[in-house]
Amino acid sequence: MSNSRRSLSRRQFLSWTAGAVAAPYVLTSPALGQRRSRSGEKLPASERIGLALIGIGRRGASWASMLARRPEVQCVGVCDVDSRKFAYALRYIRRYQKDGCPTYRDYRRLLDVGSVDAVVICTPDHWHGVMACDAARASKDVFCESPLSLTVREADAMATVARRYGRVFQTGTHWRSSAGYRAACELIAGKKLGQIRTVHVQAGLASGYCSFGPQPVPKELDWDLWLGPAPKAPYSNYRCSGSSGSYGWRAWRDYGGGPLASNGSHYFDAIQWALGRDDTGPVQFIPPDGKEHKALTIRYADGVTVVNAKGPKGALVEFTGTDGVLGFSVGRGGVQTWPEDLAGRVPRDRDSSYYRSNDHMANFLEAVKTRRRCVSDVEIAARSVTVCHLACIASWLGRPLTWDPAKRQIVGDPQAARWLDRPKRAPWRV
Repeated sequence: MSNSRRSLSRRQFLSWTAGAVAAPYVLTSPALGQRRSRSGEKLPASERIGLALIGIGRRGASWASMLARRPEVQCVGVCDVDSRKFAYALRYIRRYQKDGCPTYRDYRRLLDVGSVDAVVICTPDHWHGVMACDAARASKDVFCESPLSLTVREADAMATVARRYGRVFQTGTHWRSSAGYRAACELIAGKKLGQIRTVHVQAGLASGYCSFGPQPVPKELDWDLWLGPAPKAPYSNYRCSGSSGSYGWRAWRDYGGGPLASNGSHYFDAIQWALGRDDTGPVQFIPPDGKEHKALTIRYADGVTVVNAKGPKGALVEFTGTDGVLGFSVGRGGVQTWPEDLAGRVPRDRDSSYYRSNDHMANFLEAVKTRRRCVSDVEIAARSVTVCHLACIASWLGRPLTWDPAKRQIVGDPQAARWLDRPKRAPWRV
């Protein structure tokens, strides 16, 4: 087979809009002054969405830069437990907003502000569940970076609370707003690879325990609030920053699931979407045993097998079917097919079954206005992140797990089932 790459055309697919329209939505943003942005004139205050950022590390500061320039957005607050980070975000915001915006140390004070219509949560994973549920209860819509949660039960609670309070909820699994990957999904759904047998994914390893000794707490940092619902622990720069490698706090079990959850939140979500499994999930998780299973292996009920290892073609996510192979690598050439002409085999005379979004944040902002569900809605994300968490649990315990995706329970292993949730320090809850 040829190993030439070929991009799939965005024009091959028709658009599709998902979700029912709820009651009309009234923005509460005050008239905070209009200012011309590089992208155009700010909309009238009554038409702008009051957006607040919670967590302004590298990702949050990047969002501050991107959001402040949008004419339909007014940044009405930035929040972080480390005051050293405020200046970086405000520098970008002030380029587009004459008055800048207020800063907060405690996110609960921000949620009390009436001008906040929606929040973007960019904190470490152990805070996602608590903050998102509190925001929904405070009648704020939520954009939450991935992974959605620290545990399976937190993900379930986030979906339940979002629906109970009628909130729009977008998860930062951006591949669902990639025209190239949507095209790849259409190719797979159209059976142009034949029957999918195996998917290879290069997600990485699960997180581990952290046992660093104490260091002096920086005066600008509220360390107890950084820990929040996580277990009490001494401050260490290696515990909470990027000093432990590019994964930083993600490397430690109390705060994240490691690359397996961080990368996996995108890769496993993409697999779920492509295979049409958004309403279900795998049934078996097998850690490496040095024998039959050289790598973490995940199986669906119909026999489709996902292997956490580099596939024959080397793509980040690689689908192997009876009639061909499709690989997808963001920033590494996009979609490739083997044989090459598979990319041109998508039928053009059938409606797309895949939600069309080409801008993840724009999809969220539009949903805030229309009350439609987002392309990465919380219920979908809860099932996708469950794959990450179960993969981590199997890796930590070193034994296979059987999962019932309908009942959302681990079967026949009470000890493993305890990992579906974690105790939280008072007063935090989801």
